[in-house]
Amino acid sequence: MVSCEKCGFPLPEDAEYCPNCGSPVRRVHTPSRAALMSAGRILQAGILGAFISVMISSLTLPGVQLYFIPSFVSSLLVIFLFRTRRFEEAITISFAVYLFSDAILGGIIFGSLYIKGISLSEAYRGYMLTFLDVAAYVFNPVSALIAAYLGNRIALSMIGESGEYERTAEQYASEEAGGPGGVIYSLKRHIHSHKV
Repeated sequence: MVSCEKCGFPLPEDAEYCPNCGSPVRRVHTPSRAALMSAGRILQAGILGAFISVMISSLTLPGVQLYFIPSFVSSLLVIFLFRTRRFEEAITISFAVYLFSDAILGGIIFGSLYIKGISLSEAYRGYMLTFLDVAAYVFNPVSALIAAYLGNRIALSMIGESGEYERTAEQYASEEAGGPGGVIYSLKRHIHSHKV
């Protein structure tokens, strides 16, 4: 039980002021179970999407630049697979996919050049940046937002069609607090009459 910091009086759970001395009650906000579950879910989706993006990038032909397309496609896929209902969560997942995939690809490319002892100027000798290169990298964050929006719309439309409903941790907790529950099955038996 929480006590008043000023007078030590035991406080009710929802008290904003001490009933004994009237001083305001400071609350320490801890992240809810649902927020922690959401953060873990976003991390899982971001890592899965990054690996899908890296796989798409590694399967392309040498010399072909896909720019943001692997991250865009994998963001759409992961947002759909995780049945993301909230747009804010879809945006976070999309940016996590883009961030993790860029980090993994950068680590692979620069790590392999470092191990082989090849400088960056040697590796890209003769390659001139084009306007498309610059524009694609500038468009990267915008494409992440578009992927989040489209992925969320697709996930919501598919959830609506199939009649699925994703319950949150708060809903489970409120059901548990309400008492026992469960599925009730009919105990009626179908009796078929047989003619003799």
